[in-house]
Amino acid sequence: MSIVSHILIGCPSSGKSTLANHIIKQYSNYQIISTDNIRQQLFGDENIQGDWQLIETEIFKQIDSYIQAEKPIIYDATNAKRWWRISLLEKLAKYENANWIGWYLKTPLNVCLEWNQERKRQVPDDVITNLYQSLRNFPPLPAEGFLAVYNIPFKEGKLEINQFNDKVSKLNRVQVNRTNRTANSKIQFHPYSRLLDFDRIFHLISLIIKYPNLGNLSESNPELIREIFGDEIKFNSEIEEICGFLTKYYDKIYAQPEAIKQDLIWLEKMGIINQQNYEPLPDIEIVNIDDLVTHPYSDIEPFTRLIKTIHFIIYHPLTYKDKEGCLQSLIEAMQQEKVININCGDSIRKDIEKVLKPFGIFPDFTMKKGYFIGTGILSQTDLIKVFRLLEAQANSLSDPVALSVYETFKSRLGNAKIAHSESYPVRAIYNKNIVDLNSLPNDSLAKKIDVLEDAIASGELLELNRFLGSAEFYKDDSQYNQTEDNSYFLIYPLQIVFHNIGWYLGYEYAEGVNKGLFKFERLDRLFLCRKTHQSREMKQQINALNKLQKLYQASGGIFLGNNVKLQKQYLDTKQKSKAEITMELWFNNHIFKFISEGTNRFPLQQMKMSARLHKNHETNPLFTLKKTEDKNFPNRFQVKLPIWSLEDIDLLRWIVGFGGQVKVINPPELVNKVKQIGEAIALLY
Repeated sequence: MSIVSHILIGCPSSGKSTLANHIIKQYSNYQIISTDNIRQQLFGDENIQGDWQLIETEIFKQIDSYIQAEKPIIYDATNAKRWWRISLLEKLAKYENANWIGWYLKTPLNVCLEWNQERKRQVPDDVITNLYQSLRNFPPLPAEGFLAVYNIPFKEGKLEINQFNDKVSKLNRVQVNRTNRTANSKIQFHPYSRLLDFDRIFHLISLIIKYPNLGNLSESNPELIREIFGDEIKFNSEIEEICGFLTKYYDKIYAQPEAIKQDLIWLEKMGIINQQNYEPLPDIEIVNIDDLVTHPYSDIEPFTRLIKTIHFIIYHPLTYKDKEGCLQSLIEAMQQEKVININCGDSIRKDIEKVLKPFGIFPDFTMKKGYFIGTGILSQTDLIKVFRLLEAQANSLSDPVALSVYETFKSRLGNAKIAHSESYPVRAIYNKNIVDLNSLPNDSLAKKIDVLEDAIASGELLELNRFLGSAEFYKDDSQYNQTEDNSYFLIYPLQIVFHNIGWYLGYEYAEGVNKGLFKFERLDRLFLCRKTHQSREMKQQINALNKLQKLYQASGGIFLGNNVKLQKQYLDTKQKSKAEITMELWFNNHIFKFISEGTNRFPLQQMKMSARLHKNHETNPLFTLKKTEDKNFPNRFQVKLPIWSLEDIDLLRWIVGFGGQVKVINPPELVNKVKQIGEAIALLY
């Protein structure tokens, strides 16, 4: 005679004990096995979590005792994770005379949290929330090993536990219906029609998304392995590493080496992994399986649709049209590529809700501008373009961070057979860093990029100094120079910038007479004395960065002066004119052709010039100044600049570099400065 026993399923404080007591009142021969009672029995206190192996041993000892005595059981535990339930039911399958019914208590989360506060033994809210979400993501199914699964609904403020009596009375019919369904099934099975196999391959896909290069992380990223598993772990093979991750994040029931090998082969065959170019999904094999309790994707039709959707999104990320919305844009794109033949939007929506999000194939947040998987937000073509840009920056600008990322990127693209090192470099950046990073001292800020980036991102205060003997253009005692030489100084780092010949740090002084002064300084000239572990609010950091960028844009270069009062005046719209000068230059026709092409050299609102040559009907507001009356220098150029720009070496180089083909008209200080430079050069020869 078959024994019908019950497994209660629900997060803590969902009412499982209430249901158990209700069953006992109806059927007094039932025996309750409760993990809380076992903890009390083993450890003297149900609040003590204790060693799960000891608890589990006692659970199966009691189950065995009752079944041998032909007494039906009520197993009262959360049973909230699918792998717990599958593992439990696999062990219970040895009892051929026992059938197990799952009872899923659908108590809302807010009610569970409220009832938890009324309990003597309270469970942390985050534990309840986590288990509740696990049940929502992976609700119990007969395919886990149950004879049947029934919901106990929550309505009008209470659990409808009377549903138990109604469902139990129809159990014989359930067994007959299952037999008939199996005998007359029209389902076409595939390699993942069994629930355990289905869950395993989707957990595997999720891990591959989360950890690219999974299986080779012991070699490529041993720090990550130590962080996750500890120092003592060592994996001897790719499959062993993957099984380790499956056990760590899910359960050992999924860590089946031979099955994992076949899963990887199948995923590669389907083009989910290790496929270079997009190709239509091959047909999925139909297999024969006898007497299978099915899950929602046991049939080949919904399973194929699911795999096709994943496959398509991998190669066509962020497919989106404004008028269509996210889902319909995907459907239309899949129809256009003949991936699907009908509008199955409702089915794909359910695929997303029931599989792609719960398994972590899609991110947690709502995707409003197209779907993507993992970090796959670019098509293969776009990915290669980004790689080439990074390659140009890494090779030309000597960016240590870019070099590190580039080497990883290059290796990954090679392993994925997406790009190879011999492909033609269509783009390049021919600006270059004039400083050899390898020749710098180890404490140079240029070699502390990671530390510097973290400090910038967190708004951390740093103490810096300049290397003794490092070059500096502005070392006189003029009104623009108030810096203190060869002393330690506190700053808030704001941004790392490449400008013309090297890497610079934009920062704000945090103390002394220079407090509030914004400045750019070359990284190789600075070294880090100490981290203060003091940070300011991100709002202040962003506000300071905005000021730095405003000064940089207005100055037309990285020299921002050395006078905090002038900077504050310039940033104040009411006092800006006090810190501003108008520079006027006259050019001959030959050089003005070059000047008039540089329409973005200075901010447009600060710059004006006379009409371009051979442009009789100029309409661009940039070219509205009148020509000069000097036939040798007929072309006028004006720009409003901060007053400190008169000391900017780059600006002076630009003007003096034109030699006798430019005439400085205003301001008088600049006229004299250029004249002195010319006279000094003439004296040398």
